[in-house]
Amino acid sequence: MENNKVESKNIPTPANNTVLKKYTLEETRKNVLKLFRTEGDLNYNLEKIGDILPKLANGNTEEKKEARAVLQEQVTEVMMAIETDSHWGLIGSFDKEYWGMVKEFSNQLIKDYNCNTVAEKAMVEIITNSFIRTIDNSRRLNNELGCTNITPNRNVYIANLSKQVDRANRQFLNSLFMLKQLKAPQIEMNIKTNTAFVSNNQQFNVNKDENIKA
Repeated sequence: MENNKVESKNIPTPANNTVLKKYTLEETRKNVLKLFRTEGDLNYNLEKIGDILPKLANGNTEEKKEARAVLQEQVTEVMMAIETDSHWGLIGSFDKEYWGMVKEFSNQLIKDYNCNTVAEKAMVEIITNSFIRTIDNSRRLNNELGCTNITPNRNVYIANLSKQVDRANRQFLNSLFMLKQLKAPQIEMNIKTNTAFVSNNQQFNVNKDENIKA
């Protein structure tokens, strides 16, 4: 991978008398993933930040300066890696005036629907995305509708904004419905039936009481 550092851990050297065992493909895969980690790996970045946080908190002036530099370098990768908790990427996709709304709306949805899995939190981000696009495009559309200088190009722009508002609103409703489906409890139905089958040729014996007179 170009321009990407790879860190490897020390692989223990076997003793001279040790019989070397050849790894299977699956064992090799697991060891490669364990031993070699790129800078994009979350645990790799967390370990680097974990090493410099004590310096940031209690170090001298030079150590704090160094810690801030490392933290500034790693923060984007870490925050993007934990996107469903940080909402870092979603925040960056909107203008600064919406940043607080992205964070608050996403966190409130997670709380309201008790979202715990990555899939549920990812769905929350899609809902938040479409909700804010509905608001933003609606604001732009309403501003254009108040203009008196109407041109052909502005008419096209207004038509596109109207479509975007409708599209974002439908995505919001559909995504919210999907989240509710994810959170809906699974219903298990056990149906037991007692069915009696009577053959056409089945014979019923009726005991006659000769003492009964018609």
